[in-house]
Amino acid sequence: MIKSSAEIAEILKRRWDKSKDEDRNEWRVLSGRNPRGRYDLFISTPERVWQLKIEQTGNNEAIGFGLDVGKPDEDIKKLFGHGAPVPFGLVSPQVKNNLAIVMAGIQLYSSDSAYKLCNEYVSNKQAELDERLDREIERMKSNPLLRHRYREQKERERMPYL
Repeated sequence: MIKSSAEIAEILKRRWDKSKDEDRNEWRVLSGRNPRGRYDLFISTPERVWQLKIEQTGNNEAIGFGLDVGKPDEDIKKLFGHGAPVPFGLVSPQVKNNLAIVMAGIQLYSSDSAYKLCNEYVSNKQAELDERLDREIERMKSNPLLRHRYREQKERERMPYL
């Protein structure tokens, strides 16, 4: 079942809090950018793999949706071993109590590995995740201020790095 990124962050936080120290060492994060410019973020725990599909909507703002992919098998664990190590950070505002969940650490970045996970292991849900993001972006663009921020973000993404 597809959930908002805030709901997924809350689930992961509860699982982290309940996990043992030795299990925490087995948590992995893998991300990559897909051809539409969205980020596919996978978080693997010893028991489950979760996917978040995220789109930048402003300078430090993003929206996303995700789902429980299932149990990690050996092939999925191998994919989590490929990529460049880079810092990882995600702040997820929560509706309850007006708080936020902060996740940080080192992730592996590989668009190839993330693409393979999307298309070979979770392919049946990718269109649904993209559709939910598209609907939310269209809803967001009905607000003139948010529409302006979104357009500015897309312009920044089109600018080449020098």
